[in-house]
Formats: sequence, structure tokens, C-alpha cells
Amino acid sequence: MQVSVETKDGLEREMVVEFATAEMNGEVNKRLQSLSKTAKINGFRPGKIPMSVIKKRYAGQIEAEVLNEKLQQSYYEAINQEKLKPAGQPSIDMIDNDDNSIFKYKAVFEVYPEISLAPLDGQAFEKANVEIAEDDIDSTVENIRKQNQTFTTVERGAQDEDQVVVDFTGTIDGEAFKGNNGKQVPITLGQGQMIEGFEEGVKGAKAGEDLTLDLKFPEEYHYADVAGKDVQFAITVSEVKEATQPELNDEFFAKFGVLDGGNDAFRAEVKKNMQLELDKAISAKLKNQVMDSILDINEIIVPKALVEEEAKNMAEQMQSQYQMQGQGEAQLQTSLFEDQATRRVSLGMLLAELVKVNEITASPELVKEKINELAATYENPQEVMDYYMSNKEKLAEIESFVLEEQVVDWACEQATIAEKDFSFTEFMNPKEEA
Repeated sequence: MQVSVETKDGLEREMVVEFATAEMNGEVNKRLQSLSKTAKINGFRPGKIPMSVIKKRYAGQIEAEVLNEKLQQSYYEAINQEKLKPAGQPSIDMIDNDDNSIFKYKAVFEVYPEISLAPLDGQAFEKANVEIAEDDIDSTVENIRKQNQTFTTVERGAQDEDQVVVDFTGTIDGEAFKGNNGKQVPITLGQGQMIEGFEEGVKGAKAGEDLTLDLKFPEEYHYADVAGKDVQFAITVSEVKEATQPELNDEFFAKFGVLDGGNDAFRAEVKKNMQLELDKAISAKLKNQVMDSILDINEIIVPKALVEEEAKNMAEQMQSQYQMQGQGEAQLQTSLFEDQATRRVSLGMLLAELVKVNEITASPELVKEKINELAATYENPQEVMDYYMSNKEKLAEIESFVLEEQVVDWACEQATIAEKDFSFTEFMNPKEEA
């Protein structure tokens, strides 16, 4: 087998492979001989079929099978011989040549880049220092009550925080479009469930009223067919409901597992859960700084094939989410995810190199500790632990997460850490605070 490799633009490589056709012909004949002993063809006894008949019936299929296997085998032997690390699948084309004793093909593919990591010792990260105040607990308790509110039918016009039940039909230039109507759809006013102007237009309406709203879909709407277009909605309000929040009593506390201790015990439980979420948010913000820094100080060219594959996966995941939410099939272009996909691929390659060079590992003890931490938030922790420990895919996700945490710890040892004080609301809800 002869191999030649040519460097194209960036990470692209063109590899030409040639080998003797006799290597394939011998295998084809061997399989035809074997098949002649077992093949069944009308008019011939098994094992007595002439080879000319066997070749006429099966030669084309077997030649295709042997060629496909030989292409795969020779491709992997060639990249190993040339010490290449392909990124993504190759594009393979046959090369015409006059010598029937030689088979040639061309494989075009990208390779992984060589990575030389920049040091982190000049970087500075900010770690938040946050205390949970009584006012923060008050606000969270009110949010919990709001999440558990009930709705009662009223005869007045709809107001903010009311729930309205509507039928609607949308048209663009007088024509229907996919997902243009809804029946008995509950909408809580002020939550931004619908496109801009819809909820505001329904305000003040009473049960039985018909409305017509001229609105516009956002430019970045997830349905590409209607994004940025003017739309007219014909709406019928069938019911207006007023929200009622539950009382803070033992019956309410019991829903959250607080059976003794009344309001003080409930607030303590709320604070404990707030602290868990706060700790996660602080870690996540620090982690984002570390990841951003790793990307900023390391220049890297990423294989286009990997970016395209990641963008495709992201689009499919988003489409699945829309379907699970009952929003139908969204026509999402992979180009919408290109920047985010490039970041993911770049970061993944840099982290893999950083982990290898610095011998960072996710020990079984740390993985088990993380699973215990996750399981503790469920009603049956042991069941959750068993699920993760017995599911290779889920266990790999935890191992990857722990490895990233180890990278953050390692990076913080190299860089400078400065603490900054925040209020709970300022840190957890910066937009609300602003």
C-alpha cells in the first residue's frame, strides 16, 4: 500500500492511497467459492452450481462488499502509518487510472490541531461572597406561594397576573400558517408567554369578548417561516380567572416535607435550598470565568466538520425541546448555532489537552461524592444513586462534570482570586436588581 498526504487550507488534508487490486480479487474469489457451497438457485443442486452462474448472480454484490471493507481497512491503516488524527468523517473519491492492477482513491478530511497551552498564572478571577438575608427569604417564600397559587373565575375584565383562557387563530396576509391556532389556551398575563403585544392586548377583556390584534413575530422567532412577519390574531376570551395565593400554614408547609416546627422550620428549609442554589450559581460563575479565560488566552483553529456536527446536534436538541413543550416542529437552521458550537468544540479540545498535560483526573471517590450530592435532593436518594451507578452514559456525564470542577480548582490555584460582596438578589437576579 502506498500513501501520500498533501496539506490543504488550514486543517484540511488530502490523502491518496493505492493498493494492488489483487488484494481484493483474491478475497472476492474466496467468498464466491465459499458461497458456491451453500447458495440455492432454482434448477441447480446445492454445491453443484457452476462458478459462472455464481459469479453472474453474486459477483457484483460481493465485489462491492469487499471494496467497502478494503476502503475502510486501508484508510485506517494509512492514517496510522502517517500518524494523522482525523476530525470527522472523510470524503472519499475513486481515482481513475489506466493500470487495472492498481486501485487508487483520495480521502479528504480535517485533522485535529496541535495545541500549545498558554499559562494561567497571569489571570485574575472574581469569586462572589453572598449572604442570604431575611428579606431574601421573604421574597423567596412569596415566590413559592405564587408558584402554588390557584385561579378562580371572575366576571370582570382581565388584569395583570390573571389567567385568561382563550381560543385564537392567526393569519399572515390572510393565510393560515403552521401552529396558527389554539383552543382553550390558559395564559397568565404579565409572564410573557406569548409574542409581544398579545398579553397586553387581552388586558381588560371579559369572558365572551372577541378581539382582533395586529402584531409582529420577533425577527429571531424559532419558526423561521413566520419570523419577522406581520400577523393578525382573532381571539375569543372564554374565561378570566383571578389568582389566589395559599396561606402559610401547616397544611402548606407539609407539601414541602416540613411536618413540624411551623413557619420557622419552613423558612429554615427554604434558606437551606436557597443556599444550595446559591452555591451552584457561585461555582457556575467562577467556572464560566475560567472557561472564558482558557478560550481567550489560547488561539486555536477548530475543524469545521466538528463544528458542523455540534451545531446540527444543538439544533436537533432544540427541536426536540419544542416538540416536548407541544410547540410542534421548529425549522431551525444549524447556522443559528454556529458560534456556540465553535465555542463548545474549541473549549472541549482545550480542556482535553489541559487535562492530559496536567494529569487531572476525576477520581471514583469524587464521582461518588457528586452523585450523593445530587441524590440528596430527591425523595429516594438510594434509588437515584443506583440509577447513576448502573447507567454508563449518565455516569460518564457525572465524571465529565467532576473533571471540569477539577479543572476549575486547578486553574484557581494558578491564577489570582479576588472576592467581591453581593446581595442575594443582586447576584441571583441581576436584571431584577438593576
